Amino acid sequence: MDMLDGEGGVRDYNLERLIMLSDGVFAIALTLLALELRPPEHWDGSALGLLDGMILPLMAFLISFMSIGFYWTGHRRSFKRFRKADGALTALNFVLLALVTLVPVGTRMIIGHGVKGDSVLLYAGLLCAIGVANAALWGYAAFVGRGIIDPAMPFGLRLVIFLILLLVPGTMGTLGVLAGSGGSPWLFVLMGVLWVGVAVIRRRVGKGYEG
Repeated sequence: MDMLDGEGGVRDYNLERLIMLSDGVFAIALTLLALELRPPEHWDGSALGLLDGMILPLMAFLISFMSIGFYWTGHRRSFKRFRKADGALTALNFVLLALVTLVPVGTRMIIGHGVKGDSVLLYAGLLCAIGVANAALWGYAAFVGRGIIDPAMPFGLRLVIFLILLLVPGTMGTLGVLAGSGGSPWLFVLMGVLWVGVAVIRRRVGKGYEG
């Protein structure tokens, strides 16, 4: 059965439209990140000068792009399991989307103020909040909402996915505190490693289940 089909095989257009809206918001947020990339103010026109002045903006762009891409991938995989959308699921999804739209703003803070102090704490806090919202979305669908999740999915798998989703904001918050308190800016490179690691773990966990 199509995962957009509700009970009795009736297509749930509420869920379908929610997915379409979500994809649009994620796509716009990804696109807006590129607007923050500008040549250095006093660029001498050389390739080396451009690279030297663009290291931080490019790093911020890359981490933000990977972060949004990671959350979109998780969002897609989660909604693949859903059979319908109710009011609470829609509200939680809007909270998630609202936070995603702020990522370009957080990226601008990092580019303008560097990986230090409050700017990095706010940036990491934003990514952490997206992770919490993402976990809450899954938690509601898997354990609270009636008839939202695919009933064929084992409870144990639902729980493991929920715990993995909670691991992301916890780790993100720790990295933000370390970087903001004077740690190496390369700590943010670990975010990219985290995205890949969590994606691999989640994929392996759900390998035996065809949702």
